[in-house]
Amino acid sequence: VAAEYAATIKPSDRHAVLKARWFMEKSKHTALVKELIAAIKSEPAKAFTGKKVIVTGIMVEPYDVLDIFDENGFAIVADDLAQETRNFRQDVPADADPLMALAKAWNEFDGCSLATDAAKPKGQMIIDAVNKYGADAVVVCMMKFCDPEEFDYVPIKRACDAAGLMNLNIEVDRQMVNYEQANTMIQAFKEMF
Repeated sequence: VAAEYAATIKPSDRHAVLKARWFMEKSKHTALVKELIAAIKSEPAKAFTGKKVIVTGIMVEPYDVLDIFDENGFAIVADDLAQETRNFRQDVPADADPLMALAKAWNEFDGCSLATDAAKPKGQMIIDAVNKYGADAVVVCMMKFCDPEEFDYVPIKRACDAAGLMNLNIEVDRQMVNYEQANTMIQAFKEMF
């Protein structure tokens, strides 16, 4: 829905809906999201004149960073963020032992910097998401001082470059108080289109 209604759904709004999942009972959150989607879809989609991006990383916060995307005409149409959709990208298999079920799910989880995977499928997974959601570019939101994320950046960049896909790497930090570096980089990225 965020891809189809990119002119309507701001990056900060999309993030707030997904983040609310952490603070609500899941079935209530799901019901509210379904209601929200129905309300959005009841109106025709407005033309979006900006650029659509997929974001990847651990998180994109604080909200001031998300607002920079919006101010520069970028819509976040999908994500591969540990804090957002990566959490429910894969179901936990049924098992009589709930802890074993969680262990099995983690063992089979692909495309996460924090999960060891020598095949490094994350780059292709992001390219597939770009194609699925009609995105124009990928923005890697690198958590400051996160070594696993830094190691995964190279395969992501290579995959984007091989696909001829524009990509940007910005640094994020929950303790940020000055957003000028991110703002400057996103503004410069906008000029590249």
